Amino acid sequence: MAERPPIMSKPVTTWLILATILGTTTMLVGGRLAARHDHSEAIGHHWRSLTSQWGEPNCTARMARLSTRESASRPTARGGGLVIPHLELILENPAPTSGPSACNSHRTIIWSDDATIQRHTRRVTVGDLRDIGMETRIAVDRSKPVKIVRIDSAGKVIEIDSVRPVFVTVLPR
Repeated sequence: MAERPPIMSKPVTTWLILATILGTTTMLVGGRLAARHDHSEAIGHHWRSLTSQWGEPNCTARMARLSTRESASRPTARGGGLVIPHLELILENPAPTSGPSACNSHRTIIWSDDATIQRHTRRVTVGDLRDIGMETRIAVDRSKPVKIVRIDSAGKVIEIDSVRPVFVTVLPR
């Protein structure tokens, strides 16, 4: 039987395996800790300080509130029905965060990484749905978190909420 090369001796192999496991664990734990940002650290700072972490916001709103909508109930074989409440984000009078249509009196700023929500907020603030003057609503399939940031008159953050809505409703001006 052939002899093993010196690199494959037991101590070297053991150290390589341990180094690989330790490196992988460090990367996984470090990534999770970096992703878990404590939003309370931003309270009291200007809202522009959040753009370095979250990018530019999707829009501002006069007010954002959460509600629930019930799913359509389907009768079961026994005659009962299951009604499931779904989280709904309601944006009142949204506007872009900068530009000629921006509204400086809005005290709610919306951030989202969800492409569906980004498209809809863009359409209602600067796109084709801006001037229709009626309520619009979209359903979002497995949304990513939407961050709702409330600011004071000086632009300082006073509250941050993170939600995963199933519906986004926009109430016009």
